Amino acid sequence: MNLKTLLLGSAAAMLVAGSAQAADLTVAEPVDYVKVCDAFGSGFFYSPGTDTCIKVGGYVKFGTAFGDTDFGTYNSYYPTSNWSNFYTEASVQLTASSVTEFGNLTGFIDYRAQTGNTGNFSSSASQIVNSSTNSAYVDSAWLSIGPIKAGRFTSLFDFGRGYTDTGAFGSDSTVDHIQATYAVNGFGLALSIEDQRDRGSAPGLDGITDIDGAYAYGGQSNIPDIVGAVTYASGIFSAKFAGAYVNAAVDQSGSGTLLDPYNYEKKDGWAVGGSLEFALDSFSPGDKFFITGAYGDNANSYTGIAGGTSVAGTAANLGTLYYAAIAPGSSWSALASYKHVWTPAVWSAVSGGYASYDGDGTEYGNYNIDAYRFVASTGWTPVTGLDLMLDGQYSHLDITDNGDDNDGDVWSVNLWMKRSW
Repeated sequence: MNLKTLLLGSAAAMLVAGSAQAADLTVAEPVDYVKVCDAFGSGFFYSPGTDTCIKVGGYVKFGTAFGDTDFGTYNSYYPTSNWSNFYTEASVQLTASSVTEFGNLTGFIDYRAQTGNTGNFSSSASQIVNSSTNSAYVDSAWLSIGPIKAGRFTSLFDFGRGYTDTGAFGSDSTVDHIQATYAVNGFGLALSIEDQRDRGSAPGLDGITDIDGAYAYGGQSNIPDIVGAVTYASGIFSAKFAGAYVNAAVDQSGSGTLLDPYNYEKKDGWAVGGSLEFALDSFSPGDKFFITGAYGDNANSYTGIAGGTSVAGTAANLGTLYYAAIAPGSSWSALASYKHVWTPAVWSAVSGGYASYDGDGTEYGNYNIDAYRFVASTGWTPVTGLDLMLDGQYSHLDITDNGDDNDGDVWSVNLWMKRSW
C-alpha cells in the first residue's frame, strides 16, 4: 500500500465517521417567530401555533380635580378644601379575533383598577367602591361572532355625551346584554335585549316581606329592556335613531303595616332618541358637530335624569334623587357639542345640555327637575401615546320637591395625563 492509497482511505473513513456523528445530533426545531396579523387592523399579531390574532392595549392615567357644589360637601374629609383628590387609574385591554365560517369571532376585555382616594362628587358608585378597596374590576367585556355580540358593553340606546371630557346629561350606561346587528349600503339595524338592573331597577319581593319593621310586597319582575336602533352614515354626516321598551319605574301605595302593606307596582315605560353628527372638514380639517336628544316615559336613565352622566349623579346626596332611576314620570334631554382641531396635536371642544323631569305625583315621582350643564375641554397630544387634558364644567340644578325649591350650582376643573398603548 503506497502513501497515496493510505491518505485516500483515511479521508474516506473520516467522512463516514463524521456523517454518522452528524446523524446522531438533535436537529433544532425552526423558531416560531411572532407574525403580524393585518386581518383586523393594526396592532394584532398571531398567537404562536394558532390562527387567532391577539392585540394588547391599555393605559395609565393620572388625574386630579377641584371644584365646589351646593348639594353637599365637595371633599367630605376636608370640608374647607375645594380640592377633590389625586388618583391613578390603570387599564389592560385584550382582544382576540379569528376568522370562522360563521364570521369573525372576537373576544374583548377591559380590566381596570384605581387607587384609593375619593372625593369627587362626579365619581360613579362603582368608582367609589373600587377605589376605596383598591380592587380591579371589569369595565367592559364581550364576545362576538358574525352579527351577534354579547357581554357587558355600552347600551345600544346610548348616543355619546359630546366631545368634551365631562359629558352633558343623557343616557350613559354600560349594561349586560346581547345584540344583533345588520348593515347594508350605509344603513345599520340593531336589536338588543338588556339587563334592566344595570340601570338601577328595583328588585321584586317574594310575598309580603318585613323590611325594617315595614311590610311590603310587589316590585319588578326582572323583564329585560328591549332596545332597537337604526343608523346611517354617508359622506359628511351620520345619524342614529333608537327606541326602547323599559322596565324600571315603580309606584308605591299602602301604609306599610301588616294589614295594609306597601304595594310596589311596576310600571312599564318607553324611550326614544336620536343623534346627528357632521364632519366639518370643509370648514376646518378635523372639526365636528354633534347634537342629540331623547324623551322617555317612566325611563329616567334613558334621558340622563338617572344613570352614569346624570342629574342624580351630580347631586347624589339628595334623598329626593336617591330613587331617580325608578321614579315614574316623563323626562327629556338634549345636548350639542362642537370640536375644533387647532393643530394635529391640539384640539378644543365645548358642550351644552339640558335635562328635565316631570314627576307624576306618586310617592317616588313627587318632584320636578330642570338642569343644564356647560363644559369646555382642551386636549394636547405632544407625542404619540401621551394625552393631556384640561376640562371644566358648570351645572345648575333646580329641583322642586313637594313645593320646596332646591336650587344649586356645581362646578369643577379636571386635569389628567394618560399614556395609552
